[in-house]
Amino acid sequence: MTWEEIITLLEQGEGQSVEFEKLVPTPEDLARDMVAFANSDGGKIILGLDDKNKHFVGIDAGEEFKDWVKEIGEKHCAPKIVPQVELIDRGGKKIAVITITEGDEKPFKTDDICYLRDANESRPAKEDEERQITNPWGGRGLNKRQLRALQLMQERNSITNREYREAFNVSHKTAHIEMTMMVDKKIVKSEGSGRSTCYILPPQKEE
Repeated sequence: MTWEEIITLLEQGEGQSVEFEKLVPTPEDLARDMVAFANSDGGKIILGLDDKNKHFVGIDAGEEFKDWVKEIGEKHCAPKIVPQVELIDRGGKKIAVITITEGDEKPFKTDDICYLRDANESRPAKEDEERQITNPWGGRGLNKRQLRALQLMQERNSITNREYREAFNVSHKTAHIEMTMMVDKKIVKSEGSGRSTCYILPPQKEE
């Protein structure tokens, strides 16, 4: 990020996609915000700025700091979260910008608690909220295209190779490999043959 972009965020203040901390938080506090952003729309955690007084505090951080943050995402979050960490030097002081993308394997938890980003705070999710964000296909080793394709199948009842290619701008071969992988995992079923092949979700078993 540029310094101008950081100043813009500082002027806007904390919100749904930004959290400011003037000091380095504890691993537990940082994990809570990381989980909340991963369960919501993603966001940035910016360390070293006092957003209340609009003051540049700075933190003591070197390259080992990046490893420390990534270790929190791996050991304090389940499923693990892989943050992007950027250190920005300004007048001998440093700011850390930790970017968390929206996760595909929701719900993410820390200490067995699911958190959500709600305006400018990270709070525990209510039982019905956690149920709503739970990805039924999480933990199956699927990429973002495949997860979105499953959502499309829910909406359209089926998807073809051509529709997959057009939706995600990939080659015929890539679409075939990724759809066949889901068939092999018994996540979807294929119907028809050749160009008429389409993929559908198997009927859900009644409980």
